[in-house]
Amino acid sequence: MSDQEYKVFFAEVLLPLPVKGYFSYRIPQELNGRIEPGMRVVVQFGQKKFYTALVRRVHDQPPMVRSIKYVLDVIDDFPVVNERQFALWEWMAGYYLCSVGEVMNAALPSAYKLASETRVVLDPEYIKDSGVLTDREFMVSEALELQQILSLTDISRITGTAKVVPLIKTMIEKGIIRVEEEITERYKPRTETFVRLADAYRDEALLSKEMDQLNKRAFKQLQTLMAYIGMSRCFSEKPAEVSRSQLQKVPEAGASQIDALIKKGILESYQKTVSRLIHNEASELVSEIVFSENQSKALESLKEQLTGNSVVLLKGVTSSGKTELYINLIDEVIKSGKQVLYLLPEIALTTQIITRLQKYFGSRVGVYHSKYNEFERIEIWNKANIPFSDNLQDQPYQVLLGARSALFLPFTSLGLIIVDEEHDTSYKQNDPSPRYNARDSATVLGNIHGCPVLLGSATPSVESYYNAISGKYGLVQLNERYGNVQMPEIRIVDIREEAKQKRMKSHFSPQLLNAVSEALTAREQVILFQNRRGFSLRLECDTCNHIPGCINCDVTLTYHKQANLMKCHYCGYTTKVPSVCPECKSPAIKMRGFGTEKVEEELAILFPDAVIGRMDLDTTRTKYAYQRILSDFETGKIDILVGTQMVTKGLDFDNVSLVGVLYADGMMSYPDFRALERSYQLMVQVSGRSGRKSRRGLVLIQTNNAKHPLLQWVVDDNYTALFDQQLADRYKYKYPPYYRLAEISLRHADVELLGKAAATLAGMLKPHFGGLMLGPEYPLVSRIKNQYIKSILLKIGRGSAGKQQKLEMIRQLELFSELKDYKSVRVVIDVDPL
Repeated sequence: MSDQEYKVFFAEVLLPLPVKGYFSYRIPQELNGRIEPGMRVVVQFGQKKFYTALVRRVHDQPPMVRSIKYVLDVIDDFPVVNERQFALWEWMAGYYLCSVGEVMNAALPSAYKLASETRVVLDPEYIKDSGVLTDREFMVSEALELQQILSLTDISRITGTAKVVPLIKTMIEKGIIRVEEEITERYKPRTETFVRLADAYRDEALLSKEMDQLNKRAFKQLQTLMAYIGMSRCFSEKPAEVSRSQLQKVPEAGASQIDALIKKGILESYQKTVSRLIHNEASELVSEIVFSENQSKALESLKEQLTGNSVVLLKGVTSSGKTELYINLIDEVIKSGKQVLYLLPEIALTTQIITRLQKYFGSRVGVYHSKYNEFERIEIWNKANIPFSDNLQDQPYQVLLGARSALFLPFTSLGLIIVDEEHDTSYKQNDPSPRYNARDSATVLGNIHGCPVLLGSATPSVESYYNAISGKYGLVQLNERYGNVQMPEIRIVDIREEAKQKRMKSHFSPQLLNAVSEALTAREQVILFQNRRGFSLRLECDTCNHIPGCINCDVTLTYHKQANLMKCHYCGYTTKVPSVCPECKSPAIKMRGFGTEKVEEELAILFPDAVIGRMDLDTTRTKYAYQRILSDFETGKIDILVGTQMVTKGLDFDNVSLVGVLYADGMMSYPDFRALERSYQLMVQVSGRSGRKSRRGLVLIQTNNAKHPLLQWVVDDNYTALFDQQLADRYKYKYPPYYRLAEISLRHADVELLGKAAATLAGMLKPHFGGLMLGPEYPLVSRIKNQYIKSILLKIGRGSAGKQQKLEMIRQLELFSELKDYKSVRVVIDVDPL
């Protein structure tokens, strides 16, 4: 036995829990040498709960505690998390003021985080065969037949062992059980039918004799058999598997011929589980992309600046060809043997971008986002974590595309990070913790890997553009559309005046209706943008003005006609539509405001021959809903697409000639210091969907405030005017980019206790922040899920003074957490809120 096996080692482990720091466990002698940082181990935490923890460090220094628990088992044969991931997690925990365990919980796929609360069920496709089960597997399967659902604690009790996680892992791999949450996603393994030569006919003489018989009596079957032999190379050293669908694509090999060969016992069919991550092979060469003169100059500038800057901002107008520049840069990076992370704000955008990238990079492209089920995410995670090798089968993905969660993948050798549509607020996670911004975190990840970060947008955030013009970031600009396509014509429609003249039809001006009619007559497509989902924003009694509200939150309920229910968009509460007013019993209940569902219905009445599609949160809940809607619109099956801000983000359609913004005022009047910036971004982005290929497009913006300066900036595509105005206001009132913000929200069901707690915390912070503290105040929505909310906003300076302020904020929050009277008050910290 080696000296290492005799030595006592300890592991510092990380648990996926909102508790600070790492925890020490002793490594038993039999596991010495088997545990490395980044591997998962099974540990007991508390009296009865077991978790899979991540090993951060292995050492031989005994911790200063009276007693120490043992690591129960090791799950992995190799690390699933690397040192650079830990570095990112620890930075995020420090910057966004949360625990590293909370970052781990957000970062790891849930199948990697089995805990004693996890519940398992029998796999519906499992065929019971007690002969292949171990004693403990048999005990668990028998118990599941009786109880249907078991927790890991239940399984520990049934089997009489604490080491249940390795047992569960094995049973999942064998297809005996599944984690319960996978059943709620209706997960099914993807299987495909394959065909092979029956064992008896692997004898060439016997096969030749059978082929002679087929030649006389069933020539088409002979052709099918010969096609199979050619495809499978079944008598070669390296035979290939052939799926039934592949064989049926051969002209002479029909389904009936294959069935006949199977019936005769010459071929046999079998089911095989195949990867869900099916990719197209590359069909085009990057070298064949034709760049315009402006693109070529921008590309050269990008290559030069990415060499000398850690972060570069590419500001290019809509349809300027930014994606083609990305593809060229990606090609150079992967040729050098490195990986590229391509971040997008919305899952909807991945549908189009993945197709474009796979045309050039084929199966080297992987996609990672929350719509994938757990097994798909694990498959992608593992392919990102494979070391580079000469075997193409074992190569990792070289281009990884995804929404913000893709930031956490275990990159082997990252060479470039692209953050497309960098201005988008979807990059910010609001709940649960960590409340991180993927764009900002990507710049840190780039620094950790020593690779450049490219931010791209037609309408950059004020902060990013400020960093670029002040020299902190590099800056490259593309100010013309590709192919000299004109920017769309943008017209402002004063619906206040139209309403006075009684020319409005519901929420549509005559100008918009005429433009829609002209586009449809010309067989062109239309996008209509209304940033509210649902049918009616609220119901209101015409007699007493009562508005039905949520019983759990201080918000009005939105009417959804398709479900004929009123819903709360904060907590999910639903109720039936009242036939009379709950307050005065009057039947005069009117609908006020409008959402995408109402727009869709009214368009169907106004344009009965048009096919109307809708893209919002309600219509895109299923895994492939985005893909189906976008594909139908792209292929011309949908004439008019109505949507929320999902339709504003980087989508490219050839035949869209008209874009309508139905109500601009709701965005511009929102009480937030970023309201004008966001309104400009949304209107310019949605305008960019019009006239992107063959002809100049038209954009109509309906508003009650036609003289608002922001609208003229949108018409003129004058980002500089917006930026200068915003910069002046933010300097004056101490907002980003000159100051950082931290919002502290206090939440409790007792409004009086909450008020006292908020006043106490504000009193503790005021001496250190003075005029840089706003609040405590109730936010716009002051109660969610029966929890009242009060917020304090802190403005934190830059540089060393700002660091000191942040440390003081942390110190005061720690002191506040020790006050017994307010132990039940939940405190939520949001750094850089959006």
